Amino acid sequence: MIIIVYSGTRADTVATDLGKADYSYYFILQKYLPILRELGEVRFVDDPEREVDEIYAEALAAGSAAVFLSFSPPHHTARSLRCPTVCVMAWEFASIPDEDWDIGGASLNWVSALRDIGNVITISNYATSVIRRQVGSSVRVVTIPAPVDEQSVPGDGLRRNRADPACPPRDSQYARPPLKLAATVIDSRECDIDSERVTLRGFTPDGLRSQDTLWDGREVSWAFVSNGEAAQEYYYLVGFYAEEDWGAWSRTVNPGIMLPWQVHGDFEIELELVGYGENQGRTITVRIGDCTRTLVLSESRSMHTLQYSLKQSANSIEFSGLTAVPRPGARDHRTLGLGLGKLAIRPVAGGDTSRAGVAQQTEAPAEGGCSLQLDGAVYTSVFNPMDGRKNWKDIVTAFCWAFRQDPGKTLLLKMSHHNKSVFMGDLLLLFSKLHPFSCRVVAIHGYLSARELHDLVESTDFYVNASSAEGQCLPLLEFMVEGVPAIAPDHTAMETYINPANSFIVSSGLEPKDWLIDPRSAYRTTTQRISWDSLRRGFVESAKVLESDPGRYREMCLAAGKIVREHYASGKIAKDLAVFLDEVVSAHKR
Repeated sequence: MIIIVYSGTRADTVATDLGKADYSYYFILQKYLPILRELGEVRFVDDPEREVDEIYAEALAAGSAAVFLSFSPPHHTARSLRCPTVCVMAWEFASIPDEDWDIGGASLNWVSALRDIGNVITISNYATSVIRRQVGSSVRVVTIPAPVDEQSVPGDGLRRNRADPACPPRDSQYARPPLKLAATVIDSRECDIDSERVTLRGFTPDGLRSQDTLWDGREVSWAFVSNGEAAQEYYYLVGFYAEEDWGAWSRTVNPGIMLPWQVHGDFEIELELVGYGENQGRTITVRIGDCTRTLVLSESRSMHTLQYSLKQSANSIEFSGLTAVPRPGARDHRTLGLGLGKLAIRPVAGGDTSRAGVAQQTEAPAEGGCSLQLDGAVYTSVFNPMDGRKNWKDIVTAFCWAFRQDPGKTLLLKMSHHNKSVFMGDLLLLFSKLHPFSCRVVAIHGYLSARELHDLVESTDFYVNASSAEGQCLPLLEFMVEGVPAIAPDHTAMETYINPANSFIVSSGLEPKDWLIDPRSAYRTTTQRISWDSLRRGFVESAKVLESDPGRYREMCLAAGKIVREHYASGKIAKDLAVFLDEVVSAHKR
């Protein structure tokens, strides 16, 4: 059998697609691939409408069968192919889109789309029950989740899975080796925090100390636009919304730009700015180190040139004097202050360049270039910070509320997004609002290798999920199969595997929700609202178990691994998938 597969995200684009729409389908496909290769010859396509039926015709001519698996939502799955087609999809809300609305001629009515496609694989029992209820018996719908197995990493023969009864027990005094990462790390212990602002102590966006990377005096220029992904590796926008096609809006009264090196001596900056609402005509301050300048924001984008002479080097540009209140009656209710389009930094003609430093280092650090020493209890969560379902700010606030006075507790946040700027401002603002706190919060940004992910799992005592809905939640399952218990809700897809034996359950209740693809943002379905206090109590109770009840922690580790193996082991998934694909091919012949 020839198995044709498609995903909008590919191996060569995954690093820059992290956090974009439907990027997670790539990881589902990657989980399926070893099984698909056992069942047949796998062919990848980039353009299903053009390529799939050509391969199908070749297969028929050779006397072979073929089937197309589209790892995409229904409205992105080809519907008029001759080849039997299966939509492999994730879903996590109480109903799928069943209305028609005009958006570029594309049909977003998933009920109609799935009836045309005829075959659906979902990755959770919850999604299967939702879809069957709406599409009826004419569509073949089955649950075959992405397989999750214990990972084997070269050179790790001595390590034992916590879900293995032969593995020695561990407690809060477990001695961890340093966590080595080729990634950006933002550590609350490396920040100067007060109620007004947060300053990272001399770290550049790639995790190197910026006092070792001085601006070399050559002119640089950046455009803060959504397609400027290369430049986003070299700066942070702090307190801004995500870049748009023209620039970015600030979201706090003290936004800023963190530079990839220290500026010093005599130089000038050129800023393209626009004021919003009450900020139009407002005089604001632009501070770099110990030097301040002022400018007046206009109602249209304008260029402002400011000269600085720094006695001490600095690595951030800070704006103040803004108001961040939505304009009365405006449809956009965001707290917009100023719009930032461009920034240029250049030396001043005839200025003092005696303090020019070594050339800036803009390459990412070598693998293992950043080392984290973790002590005490470690909690980890992996998510896309732009996914509103994840409630990651609740995780941070509940953690800090539970362990405000306890330096022996660490929260690791693995941010899965291609652009650091989308979470940096929010995270640092949370640090400022929560100040003072003694517990540790560490954000990790970057694509981690299998070795690094393995070490992250090994360093973790509890995985944390606070989502309002989940389609399967592969990161949670990947930690649990290794014997890591959870703090998590037991709704949507998680109802299959989260229970009191392996988790501290976060309670939740229904609330109205729009379909995420609906441009009207009309309430048509429901999702789950988590209880923040239940999440906080989960942190407190889990710490008590880890510190005082090693027997129960051990039982939770064993239970976590056991339930994942029961439902998601590759052997079980392979059997179910083989049966389903044979049914699809046989039915198509009839």
